[in-house]
Amino acid sequence: MPKKHLPLFLLSALALGVLEARAADRLRGEQSAFLRGFVDSPVDWMPWGDAAIARAESEKMPVFVFVGSFTSELSGAMRRQTFANPKNADWLNKHFVCVVVDRDERPDVAALYEAYVGNLKQLNGWPLNIWLTPDFQPFEGATYLSPSEDWGAPGFLKLANQAMTAWTNDPAACRRRAKEALSQLAPPPAPPAQPDWSLEKSRARLAASAAAWRATFDAEKGGYGDLPKAPEPELVRFMLLGSDEDRDSAARTLRALATSAVRDPLDGGFFRHAADGAWHIPYQQKTLSDQARIALAFLAGAQGDDQKSFLECARGALDFALTRLASRGGLLASAEDATDEEFSGYYAWTAAEIDKALGPDAKSFDDAHGVMPDGNIPVADDPSALYAHKNLLRSLAVTDGAQARLAARLLAVRDKRGAPRRDERATVGAHGLMIDALARAGLQLGDTRYTGEAKRILAAVKENFLMSRDGTLRRLAGSDVPADAEDYAALALGCRGLARAAGDKEADAFATLLLGQLDARFYDPATRTYLGAPTPPGPGFFIRPPSAGDPPAAEGLAILAKSVNGRAVAAALSASLEESSAQAPGDQLLALRTFESRETRK
Repeated sequence: MPKKHLPLFLLSALALGVLEARAADRLRGEQSAFLRGFVDSPVDWMPWGDAAIARAESEKMPVFVFVGSFTSELSGAMRRQTFANPKNADWLNKHFVCVVVDRDERPDVAALYEAYVGNLKQLNGWPLNIWLTPDFQPFEGATYLSPSEDWGAPGFLKLANQAMTAWTNDPAACRRRAKEALSQLAPPPAPPAQPDWSLEKSRARLAASAAAWRATFDAEKGGYGDLPKAPEPELVRFMLLGSDEDRDSAARTLRALATSAVRDPLDGGFFRHAADGAWHIPYQQKTLSDQARIALAFLAGAQGDDQKSFLECARGALDFALTRLASRGGLLASAEDATDEEFSGYYAWTAAEIDKALGPDAKSFDDAHGVMPDGNIPVADDPSALYAHKNLLRSLAVTDGAQARLAARLLAVRDKRGAPRRDERATVGAHGLMIDALARAGLQLGDTRYTGEAKRILAAVKENFLMSRDGTLRRLAGSDVPADAEDYAALALGCRGLARAAGDKEADAFATLLLGQLDARFYDPATRTYLGAPTPPGPGFFIRPPSAGDPPAAEGLAILAKSVNGRAVAAALSASLEESSAQAPGDQLLALRTFESRETRK
């Protein structure tokens, strides 16, 4: 090779080596536990960002985007099954720039593609699989895709092949399809005048929603809706504020939860939901936000004969969060997850294991917690035989001292098992929900320990999440990704709760500052809602998507936190109940009921 070409050759070789190294390591440095789970994947993943956008544009390659989360079982299934297959990976690497997104870290990106798949494909759920043009315009998408054809539905490779073939044969047609899709996603022009909030209409719509939810109530086992059966804490709180029939269904649901396997009798924490109608088979995952939300529901229902039991449940959820989810820097972890196969037996016990751990006290414990010699899960409810001959412990409505000591002994044994995976980074919004729950518990129970913990966590939040004095927040500690609308609203709600419980004027002023940022960054006067991305939304965004965070949604929290635009948001939410199903999300119903109560007190 001529000497004059040597520097260019060396530069090219060096650049190639650097790129290869980065391809292997680019996710290893990510703070997202979900993204780090793809480090060993044979797919040449890139995180969402300028580098991925620039690469697609430079190489003129279509893009495949996978949006999932640490707590999504189906996201994990695709990671282990579809993307771990070397043949699938080689094919993807050859034809697409592959981008993986943690929806908990980037709710704005998640909301963007959820809007596309929901509106254009009429599909809902997670994870998301999206195919885009090199300039990041979507032309194909789906939710979960199985590794192969399943019940007539296309598998991952079939749909991926269709996307690749469509782009290879006619890129212009893919661009036209994307343009047409985006035109449908564009928000409609605002009407000349939107109606203001009306007490009469609000009451009628909320009554219709309550009736729709009552129609789904399980009178025998408690709970609302279809399987999997979820606690629905905001819905429970909404129903507690309704008619006698509404309150009865909510109280019976809380009683069922108090004595269920969804409530862990060993550590007091609550699992996300149950796979069965009797609340006997919990989904083996506990999250910070769920502990706060469920604690708030039990605090709201704690009266009369239920008071002692419900307050014990609230304390258990809060204490679980403070101890078992404690993390670095005074913050809290997001989730404890035992859904992977390697942890499938973590919460399950054989009768022999309990006998060995508790000795002569085992029978008392077994009788209290539903333990059976050959297991307590019916075969019909466990078709995969995951819990064959094993027991999932059920809780007592009220735990006496003797049973508490036995539970502590068994917890010490369980702690010696391989610990479940943890997502150490909870969002600023999840911390806000916990601050609110702790503050309310401190006020209602007269327990200054909880109020003190709320103050301590708020101080840690300010240190780790506050980016500037104007109230700008980051979503996750140590990240440059800004907070979303739910984060601002949830933390404002927590600060207002702390201000009320402790007379903390500084917390109240901080809430006002946060709500100002929420309105300035996310409020859309045309639709009178909070959008899922600020303005401008940044590279790769074709619209400002509607808010798509997990409940409680920003709209509801903003009303509860007394946002400046609360009345306008309430009017838009109230109108949406009429336009959509009466069986509206519980957080929105709770927000409207709370707003209605406040307006009638003026």
